Amino acid sequence: FYSRCREGSSTSTQIGKIMDLKIDLVGGVQIKKAIDDLQKNIKKKEEVALNKAAQFITVAIKDRTARGIGVNKQGRRKEFQRYSDSYLKFLVSKRNKENASSRVNLFFSGLMLANLQPKKTGTFSRRIFFPNRRENLKARFHDEIGAGKGKVKRPFMNVSKEEEEKMRKIFKQEIDKIRF
Repeated sequence: FYSRCREGSSTSTQIGKIMDLKIDLVGGVQIKKAIDDLQKNIKKKEEVALNKAAQFITVAIKDRTARGIGVNKQGRRKEFQRYSDSYLKFLVSKRNKENASSRVNLFFSGLMLANLQPKKTGTFSRRIFFPNRRENLKARFHDEIGAGKGKVKRPFMNVSKEEEEKMRKIFKQEIDKIRF
């Protein structure tokens, strides 16, 4: 650090005291590198946090759906409407089981829910979706349009308030790992 006061000269447009100030950062290159490393670390932690949050929601949707519970657009959990008697008979005949489960879990072959996965769509965003068109269409019928003759909707692709809170905690735990 260098500082020097002097009187203004007659050729100067300023009259009075003038201060020359010069700061020489010893190790300025190291400071810049440390800042760059911190920025990379933050970006990496954000990436990990988003991935973990998206993976949590994907698993939460699958687990909840397997238990026969959906979530409406307001984030409230609700049991799925039961299967029709004719569909239950169909399940028993297809599965060759006398005691086929009557639990509504949107699971016939397992392909639809197995296809649900998160995908990076931007620096700060993830999408949970069905990459297979057929499984995506099945999900859309169950979730939005209505399946079967009765066009029964069983919304499962929403996030409950509890799941959203857990997702926030998962995200925050990862972000809190950033060391300054």
